[in-house]
This record gives sequence, C-alpha cells and structure tokens, in this order.
Amino acid sequence: MKSVNKFILSFLCLLAFVMIAVYAYLLYLKPTYRGDIHLEGVDNAEVYFDNIGVPHIYANTEKDALTVLGYVHAQERLWQMELLRRIASGRLSEIFGKDLYDVDVFFSSLGIDETIHKQVEALKNNQEVQELVDAYLKGVNSYLDDGPTPIEFSLLGIEKEPYTSEDIYYVTAYMSFSFASAFKTDPILTLIKHKLGSDYLKDLAIDSEENIVFQENFDFRKKSIASINSLLDKLPFPQFIGSNGLVLAPKKTTTGKILFENDPHIGFAQPQVWYQAHIKTPTYENYGFYLGLFPFPLLAHNREYAFGLTMFQNDDINFYKIQQNSQDSTQYTTGMGFYNYEYLQKEIKIKKESPRKIIIKKTVLGTIVNSNATGFDSVPTAIQWVYNEKPNQVLQTTYGMNHAKGMYDFEKAIATLSAPGLNILYGDASDNIGMWSAGKLYKHLSPEVNTKFILEGMEVSQIQKEWLPFVKNPKAINPTKGYVFSSNVQPEAVDNYLYPGYYLSQDRAIELKKAIELKDKLSVDEVKNIANSHTNTSALKNVRELTYGLDLESLTPFELKVLDRLVKWKGNHGLDNIAPTIYYKFVFRVLKNTFEDELGVKDFKDFANSNLSKRTQNKYLKNKESVWWDNVNTQTRETFKDVITSSFKAAVSELSTGMGRDLEAWKWGKVHTLTHEHAMAKIEILKKIFNLGPYPSVGGYETINNLMFNYTEGNEFKVVAGPSTRRVIDFSAIENSYAITPTGQSGYFLSPFYSDQTQFFNTGKYHKMLMNEQEIKKSENILRFQSN
Repeated sequence: MKSVNKFILSFLCLLAFVMIAVYAYLLYLKPTYRGDIHLEGVDNAEVYFDNIGVPHIYANTEKDALTVLGYVHAQERLWQMELLRRIASGRLSEIFGKDLYDVDVFFSSLGIDETIHKQVEALKNNQEVQELVDAYLKGVNSYLDDGPTPIEFSLLGIEKEPYTSEDIYYVTAYMSFSFASAFKTDPILTLIKHKLGSDYLKDLAIDSEENIVFQENFDFRKKSIASINSLLDKLPFPQFIGSNGLVLAPKKTTTGKILFENDPHIGFAQPQVWYQAHIKTPTYENYGFYLGLFPFPLLAHNREYAFGLTMFQNDDINFYKIQQNSQDSTQYTTGMGFYNYEYLQKEIKIKKESPRKIIIKKTVLGTIVNSNATGFDSVPTAIQWVYNEKPNQVLQTTYGMNHAKGMYDFEKAIATLSAPGLNILYGDASDNIGMWSAGKLYKHLSPEVNTKFILEGMEVSQIQKEWLPFVKNPKAINPTKGYVFSSNVQPEAVDNYLYPGYYLSQDRAIELKKAIELKDKLSVDEVKNIANSHTNTSALKNVRELTYGLDLESLTPFELKVLDRLVKWKGNHGLDNIAPTIYYKFVFRVLKNTFEDELGVKDFKDFANSNLSKRTQNKYLKNKESVWWDNVNTQTRETFKDVITSSFKAAVSELSTGMGRDLEAWKWGKVHTLTHEHAMAKIEILKKIFNLGPYPSVGGYETINNLMFNYTEGNEFKVVAGPSTRRVIDFSAIENSYAITPTGQSGYFLSPFYSDQTQFFNTGKYHKMLMNEQEIKKSENILRFQSN
C-alpha cells in the first residue's frame, strides 16, 4: 500500500512539475510590454503601450521608428506574417500538408512570382522607401532571431526564415487577388450562357448600369474562373470583401470641421487583420492601421489629413480561351498569331511528402490557370490580370500616401496604383474632402466585349484595349453637396463610359445616403451610429415581391402567423428581431428552388454567395414570367407562385423543426453569430484555446453594419465577414478621434490584448485613438530600445 501511495505521490508531483513547466513556457511566449530591448542601430526609442495595446513609438528618426515598429509588430503577429507570406507564394502545403497543395498550385499559376521579382527590382530605384522598408524588416527579423518562437511555429514544426521585401510583395499580391471577383463570376456566367442560353441571362444583374445609386464625379479644389470557392475555403487568412466610408465637409457637421468615417469589410479571423500603431518623430507623425508584414499603413490619419479605403470592384481580370496546336503541344494560337509557350518550373514542398514540381505555361495573354488544377474545362485558359500587366509600385505608393504634403500631393501618390482597384477616401484640416477610384483602368476598343464572360483568345476584337490615364478615373473632390461616401457601388460614368466591374447592390448606398441627408448637420456620435446601423429597407421591397407570389389560401394558420411577422418587418437586424431569421431562410429557399436545378449543386452554392447573386436578388423577383421559375428536372412547368409558395412552406417547416413553434425563439441573435477562428482551430483542442466566440451579432446582408454570412442548409447564419475596424476622425479635435477593431492587438492568446476589444466591437462602442503625448505617457507599459 505504501508503494502505491508513493507511486501516486510521485506521479502527482511529476504532473504538477509538467504543468508548472508548461505554464512557465506559455508565459515566456507572451509579448514584452515593459523593459529594455537591445536593437542594433536604434538610439533611445521609447514605446508606450496604451490600455488596448496600441504602441506609441517615439524615436529620433523615422528609420528608427520603423525598426521599432517591425519589432513590436512581429512580437504580436509573427504567426500572421508567416501565413501572409506563404499564401500567394504557394507555400502553405509546406506547413499544413497535402490538403493545401491545390491552393499552392492555384496561386503559383497566377503569374505572381515574375511580377514580384520586377517589383523588388523597381524598389531599388527609390532609396528613401527602400531604407524604410529595410528598417522595418530589420525590426521584424531582430524579433525573429531574439524573441520567443510563436507557439504555432512549434506546433507545426516551422523553421524560422528571415523576412524580405519579396515577402512584403507577396502580401500585397494576396490582397490584390482577394479583391478580384472575376474568379467567382466569369466562369459561372459563361456556363449559363453556353449551357442554358441567353434567356437565362436576362434576369441576372450582370451589367453595372443596373445599380441606381452612383458615386458622383466632381472636382472642385480649394487653393490650400470556374469555381475556386472550394480552394478559397481552405485559406488560413481572410479575404477582403467590401466596405463603407464617408467624409463630411464642415457645412455638414456640428463641429464645423471635417468628420471622416471608414469601415473596410474583411473576412473575420483571429488574429484580426489590422495592427494599430502611432509613430512620432521630430519630423513625422502618423496613426495607422497596418497589415501583417507591411511597413506603411493602408488606413491612417495625422494632424493634417486622414485617408481610408473601400473596394473599387472594377474588373481587372479577364480570362481568355487559347487555341492549342493539335500537332504540337508546345504551341498555341491567339487572334494575334502563333506562339510557343514559355515554360516556368516551380517546386512545391509538402509536409511529410516529397516535393512536387509543376510546370506553368505562360502566353502573351497571361499564364494558363487550368494546366495543373481543375476548375475550368480542358481548353487552355489564360488569366490576364492588371496586377501582372502593370506591376504596382505598392510600397512607393503607400509611402507617398503617408507622407503627402496636401491633397495634390496625395492624389499624385495614389495615381501610381495599378491593382487592386480601391476607392480612397480623404479629408484634411484645410476642409478638403475627396474620393478617388484608384487603379489602372482600360477600355476594350470594341464596345461589344463583355468582360463578365470568359473571352475568346482567337478574337482580336476581344483582345485589343486602350489604357487610360489617371485623369479618367472616377473621383469626387469637394462636391457642393458637402459629402462623399463609398459602399462598393458603380461610380458615375466618365466621358459617358461606365467602367465594368463587380459592384455590389445599392442597399448600403441607399441607407448611407438617407442617413447622411436626414439632418443638415451630423455630430461625431451620429456618425458612429450610422456606422453601426443595421436596417436594410431594400430588403422590404423583396418581401413585397415575395408575398405577391404566395398562395395565401394554401397557408396554414401557423404559416400565416409567420408571414404576418415578416410583412410587418421594418428592415432592422437587432438581436431580438424575428423577421430577419424568417426572411433569409425564405430567400435561401427561393434561390435554391429557382437556380439549383439548372446550375447543379456545386455551381449553385458558388452563385448563391457571389456578388452576382446579391445584385440579382433585387432584380429577378420582379419578372414573374422568368424561365428560371420552371424546374427543368420535372415534367410539369412550375410558376413563380409555385416556387414562392413551396419555398415559404419549406422555410417555415425547417425553422419550426429546428427552433420550435414559438416565434419568440426565432431571434436573429440566436442564429446570426460571429466566431473569430484561428488557422489552427481545425484541431479540436486548439479551437477552445484560440477561437473567440460565438457571439450573437446584429446586422446582416448589406446593412451598413455589414455582418455577412453564406447561405447554407440549416438554421444558422454564421457571420464570415464584416467591419475589420470602424474609425471616426474629428478634425475639430483630432486627439479625440475613435476606432474599434473586432478582437484585439495581439495574436497571442495569453496576451491581455488578445480579445479585449471584442465586447466593444460587438456592442458598437469605440476606443479613443490617442495622440495626446501627456495622455499617452501616463502608461506604465514602456519598452525602451537602444543599441547597447
């Protein structure tokens, strides 16, 4: 008995020792917020971390500040940086295994590698920018060498490798790709055109001119491919989706100075996308929001001006079918003549497997995207992408945006952007407001070319295009109405030409315009309320169209009770609202019963969650005689009324089966939830450690507070994307500007800043973006950097 007790005691002591060791190790991994850090070449820089973990960096030079920024950014987000540099470079399967091989092949086939090599070489010609980029990378790599290894690296067995400017460009390549909607739209429209015919295209909202709310152009200045969704679902980092932004001139504000708001919409993940930092030197100050492994902020403000962005949604990708030489597989033909393929070889490393080599075929129209991966048909298909055609000077551009000496200088900087297309919002202390649709634009010489379909490489008329100067880009500068806003809708025509794109429906634009014009002048709090608004009155028009199709006499008393709740809806998406649950379930059933029989299960899934579907939902219900209403798999001919009635009955049945017959239990907050998922959360035990949520969430499809979800079977509407930050900047009191992000600054789960902003984000609250030195230096969390 004594020996048994002795064994148990020994075991418990060993277990306690292991637990203490593990806990000590986890504490060792925490970011450092106090103390002294040796950082070669940096003299007497100080970092004050505020109450939400934002570093306020005080340095003698901007170069020193960027080195320190790289260090503190890396200690919070090194894992995120590692993911970002691997996606576009085709190196995910190296750490995650063969399940990500197809993703690596896909990105390798886009022609990115060659473009990035050109960008790196071009950067060498700008010494000022190169030095700051090198300084930032020096800070990142110093932490890589001297700091603790992130737990994700250890779990996956990742070998540390120094970060380079090439890696930064891979981050921007992924950002450019994630803005591109052509992959999700062009192949499916081409399928419908060739498989079903032109009658099936009439009721789809294909052409951009169908949007009714435009971004108006104005200029007055004061003198001061087939489906790749299955691949994208595997990505361990979120995609950029949409966004809102507004800038109010002094005549529209109660403060008498400009108010600026921006909330870019991005897929949710943990860690979140943005890292906030404030830099102050004797000659430079900026408060910015940074992407992982990117030295210059894409959203920022200082005491002179502020800027932000939304997606332009212009069409910057075309697909071309290439004619293969049947006698010689090394040759192909386009409308411009006969050519030999150029072959690019690449090795893809795979965890626990031997590397695989792929051959990428390059043509005069771009690389072939379906040589190594499935998705398109067997005909060689080339991708022609503005990102590759007109290589960005993205680091030079963002440097210029953050160092502008006024509106003209700012405009000069953004004119160098080629892809992705961005709506860039601007406001300054001199009372200028503006918005530019930036990106390299072109026109096909033939007006008959519709770039929403896969084009024919043998047709010269479909190849020839004219590149346009930046002065032809849509813009709105100091309009007389006193405001500009952006919500990813079609910009107004320039020279009677509407630039083609994948613009979103007008739902958010209508609500934004209405909210801005509701009062003559708006306050800071009212602008905050606009950003958190969750009403969509455009959905009410769809409710009316849907109810026209119902056979009321066939509805049961319970179904009539459900319908009564729906038709009384005001379009709001609060946690306790019942109608949104009914509406979206009903809409999904109608979409499925209308389009799935023609498209098939896989293509319907892609269509249902595309921008095309979002626009089409506001259109196709109006045509009660559309060919889509008939189910091609039955012998009878279904009508609009048949589909709407059966869909409503099915929706009610599914909701009552899953949630009971008490309508008060069908609350939106119960089914519309947000979980911030970590890339490692596929392992069940890590899910509970790294993930945040689920949280009941207000908002919905195309409300201003745009908390988006994918249509799926079941009674859950899991949020997948939404505001990645909300910022409100007040030029009457620049030190009292506000922001919030979805979770927190840190990517480490034991940091106090891992999830500390979550509650504020979920409830529409904000934290102050500190710029007052006295307030900042009250912090006790101080890191001091010096060379020795």
